[in-house]
Amino acid sequence: MDTNKIDWSAIWRDGIIFFAGKADKAASWDRAAARWNNEDAADYGKKVIKRIKLKPDWTALDVGCGPGLLAIPMAKRCRHLTALDVSSEMLKYLKQNAEKKNVTNITYINKAFETAIIGKDVEKHDIVVASRSMGWEYNLERFLRGMDEAAKKRAYVVWGAGDRPFDIGLYKALGRPYGETRMYIVIYNLLYQMGIRANIEIFQTEPSAITYKSIDEAMSELSRRFERRNTNEELTQEEKNKLNNYLKETLTETIDGTFRFNHKKPTLHALIWWDKKLNN
Repeated sequence: MDTNKIDWSAIWRDGIIFFAGKADKAASWDRAAARWNNEDAADYGKKVIKRIKLKPDWTALDVGCGPGLLAIPMAKRCRHLTALDVSSEMLKYLKQNAEKKNVTNITYINKAFETAIIGKDVEKHDIVVASRSMGWEYNLERFLRGMDEAAKKRAYVVWGAGDRPFDIGLYKALGRPYGETRMYIVIYNLLYQMGIRANIEIFQTEPSAITYKSIDEAMSELSRRFERRNTNEELTQEEKNKLNNYLKETLTETIDGTFRFNHKKPTLHALIWWDKKLNN
């Protein structure tokens, strides 16, 4: 088999179509911003930061920065950080969080990375980091080439390396086949095919949680996943009833009134990074 003929971008794109379809990324992330603005992922953030090489006189670009889980601690360790996100709500929370922690060396850019022109919209930085932020990128190769172009010294990608029990259970409850193909090995293999020799490390963090304000919010968000796919596979009323039952059985109400799905096992992640000196 000629592995160079494998279209890794297409494999990734199939996963996007399966998971998100024609989702409006900005609007979707705006809705999710409040849920992501918490300290629950602190264990994840600390373990990623520990693995990123950053010096006081360097600059860093955080692609899909969110509310600042990595952006703020990275900004504390470098000369200047650029925080880029397609969601204005995410950047709003990041600015608030940075102000609370007296972090002032951040430039905020409200733009999708795939439409940004390196050298015009976004300058080159010593390191570029994309932490779980390419999940809805249809053209993975373009995204990775953009990261490589924007990085002077190193580029880092972090993606999940474990199963998705909540999603798998969801599709099983609906009686639909599960077809997720956005796997870390696809990213790694595509980089190799692009001529980039990357390093990879699998590490684990504390069990994570999926949180919703209510069962109704979970119903709305998960139903929208099917509606936005635009593949004539919207949920039927029977499936909506099954989804509602699944959520009631799976999500646990917490003391603060939110509903969570708690992963019982540690969460696995893949850190993929490459050194520009070794790939020129």
